[in-house]
Amino acid sequence: MDFESLYRTSQINGTIYITTRKELDEELKCSLEEGAGEIVELASELGEIYALRFKIDFSGQSRGYAYLQYINAPLKEAALEYLPRRFSQRNLKIKVLTSNNNRELLLNRVEKLSPWQVYQEMRKIFPFAILRVYEYQYDAFIYIFGYRNNDAAASAHQSIRNAIRKFGARARISWFSRGNFLSGAKVNSYCCRKLDLNNMDFVPSIETDCFKF
Repeated sequence: MDFESLYRTSQINGTIYITTRKELDEELKCSLEEGAGEIVELASELGEIYALRFKIDFSGQSRGYAYLQYINAPLKEAALEYLPRRFSQRNLKIKVLTSNNNRELLLNRVEKLSPWQVYQEMRKIFPFAILRVYEYQYDAFIYIFGYRNNDAAASAHQSIRNAIRKFGARARISWFSRGNFLSGAKVNSYCCRKLDLNNMDFVPSIETDCFKF
């Protein structure tokens, strides 16, 4: 079977996607979209590919790297050993690295808006999977937004930067480190309570200084 019958090609903003045409069950597809088995650089000899994402700049030129995902996510570990040898055999100067797959953004220094208002405004700017809110001092909050994968987070980062003034002159949006103890990569959440969107009267107390939407 040829390439066209196995994969489809598309472009969204600064990414060229090559994805499988194979029908996958929803649970597996969801797992892959969240980054399971993702590595830097590309290859296709080791196993069946779910997606290749080539990063390009605004002129359409390659930014020098790509992301590869296999349908069989455990192939990631084998690829980290196998692909460097294959590239070396062909005299290709291609590095193979584990992707950070960072998909969380930190919003802080928000002025005047309540957490509920921030939630509403951010939904208008770019969809997110989860929002965790931490009150680090009285009536002062940081907002951690989680996205399905790194691409969604990158697109959200750009969109939020363009609209950052909505949150005040001092508001800042930045990438949230996966190494931080509050990162969703380390724990599901340190939050004490999940807010009911039908009842937004809850105000964090001294005992409950974090909540999530």
